Amino acid sequence: MKMKTITLITLSTILIGCSSIAPKMHTSGAGEIKIDKSKPNDKYEVIGAVTGEDGKGCGSFGYEGSHDRALIDLQNKINELHGEYGHITTVIEPHLDGGCFKNEYEIRAVAYRKIKNVPTPIYVEKSEEEVFTKKMRELKSLLNDGVLTQQEYEEQKSKLLEQGFNAK
Repeated sequence: MKMKTITLITLSTILIGCSSIAPKMHTSGAGEIKIDKSKPNDKYEVIGAVTGEDGKGCGSFGYEGSHDRALIDLQNKINELHGEYGHITTVIEPHLDGGCFKNEYEIRAVAYRKIKNVPTPIYVEKSEEEVFTKKMRELKSLLNDGVLTQQEYEEQKSKLLEQGFNAK
């Protein structure tokens, strides 16, 4: 009887001790990392693949992972790579696999870092006057290089002048 009591107390202590899960915390700066299902804009470059994980074991032998804890792990790992953004590619929740309930929660992502001070290119359309002036200069250059005769130059110049600024 005394042996059964000691065994029960020991088993209870082990089970209670195993059931408590230490809270997962962000490392310094990791909480600022943005995680999303969409890719970032063109001001980011790829660092590499990374996986945030939580949970372990099979069924009652371990503990079931959670989305929040896997997300914190993902942010911490991206932070270790000096990343600033995570694009989620796959989420694997705890699930039944054969005869075992897998407790692992995984968030797979691609880590990115910002490219420093790269402005987004802006297309600026040239004015009709700029286009006209460029064509006139190109025409004069063809004359100077001997590609056009003086007569051909005068003909092309007259056509451009007739068209005016609408000569795109």
